[in-house]
Amino acid sequence: MRKMWKDIGKKLLVLIAGGCAGFVMLLLVYAIPVEPILFNARASVEIFQREGVMPQAVEGYRATTMDNYTDSWMLRIAFYDGDDSLLQKSLNNYYYGYGEEQTRNVCESMIAYLDGMEGYTRMSYGRYWHGYLVFLKPLLCFFTYGDIRGILKGVELALVIWLCVLLERRHLGRFAPAFAAAMGCIEFHTVAMSMQYSWVFIIAMAFSVYILQRYPDQKEKLESGVLFLMIGMCTSFLDFLTYPVFTLGVPLMILLLCRSESKEKKGFLKSAVYQAGCWAVGYIGMWVQKWVLCSIFTGENMIADGLRTIRQRSGTDVMGTTVGYGDVLSENIRVLCKWPYVLAVAAVCILALVRAIRGIIRNRDAKVQSDIAQIVRGNAERFAAYLFVALLPFMWYAISINHSYIHAVMTYKDLGIAIFACACMVTEAAELCLKR
Repeated sequence: MRKMWKDIGKKLLVLIAGGCAGFVMLLLVYAIPVEPILFNARASVEIFQREGVMPQAVEGYRATTMDNYTDSWMLRIAFYDGDDSLLQKSLNNYYYGYGEEQTRNVCESMIAYLDGMEGYTRMSYGRYWHGYLVFLKPLLCFFTYGDIRGILKGVELALVIWLCVLLERRHLGRFAPAFAAAMGCIEFHTVAMSMQYSWVFIIAMAFSVYILQRYPDQKEKLESGVLFLMIGMCTSFLDFLTYPVFTLGVPLMILLLCRSESKEKKGFLKSAVYQAGCWAVGYIGMWVQKWVLCSIFTGENMIADGLRTIRQRSGTDVMGTTVGYGDVLSENIRVLCKWPYVLAVAAVCILALVRAIRGIIRNRDAKVQSDIAQIVRGNAERFAAYLFVALLPFMWYAISINHSYIHAVMTYKDLGIAIFACACMVTEAAELCLKR
């Protein structure tokens, strides 16, 4: 019991320290002069004028939708130059906007302000941390929005290559096709075209690389729950509510694959559930800290605002129409109902099936039914853990019906977890057949 309370206390300290660190970092970046940021923001306007609000990189493929709408909102917050104190700016996250009768959307509002249009008012978006400003503000001092897209693409590509190299080094290369299929289905090549999508992707890849590098030398540390607590905290700090559970699913699947390769037989499901719980505590706890800080230092009742938003985003009302869980699943799955995505997943499954058939043929003297039954019994907990990871997107959809229905062009990316986990499960089963 004493050990349990000590562990809880340690995680609570990490959570509070993370909130304090995030607050301090925002204070520091809000002290950066706005002039160079405004200069590069103005130099970026042409991109938004040419592409529009929600352009598709490949026409007709909703999965390739770029979120210029939210990216322009991020830029508006980044170049706000009011006379408010650093404390007020870092907590309330002000920006300049116009009424609906003046501009039609956020992109137009940003362009109008940068073009010198009068009639703007100060607005606030304080319920999010907006931790991406820690990177965005310094970058905008030197680069335009187009340059930042290029930088993000380079970072994301480097992380994916690094992860694939580590999979091979850790003798997990057989799972590379499963990973590639998942990346293809979430349209990895277009993620960097939107800052909105990039933060979650970078968090997932960076922590997955860390796990592959450190396991099993730091096994106890990686499985203590602190790492996934920190992943949840980073997600809450940086993300603008896109496809957050992706930062849980991918690193968790990588951790389970590392456990499997280390010949561990027990504790798979228990570990998966525990890590997911720690991630949730970090994600929710970090968000609550922002609401508390705002309520204490700004006089705004951000706790009430946050709770109201949770009720809205988890509710079934979408602009006056009631939608159900089935509608959410249908809307998200439909984004992937294109032949390239279907063929990518099918190719992985066929590859695994061929390997399984080779194993069965090689061991044709054994009774196939007995062989398969023994595989299932001997690895039931491992496959149950994989299945748990695969179900994470569907759990998320169940608690965010409104959000997941309205923003299916981004929340569908969580299905990449299910594709990755299921493909790994099929690959693992085929490998076990091959070894028998």
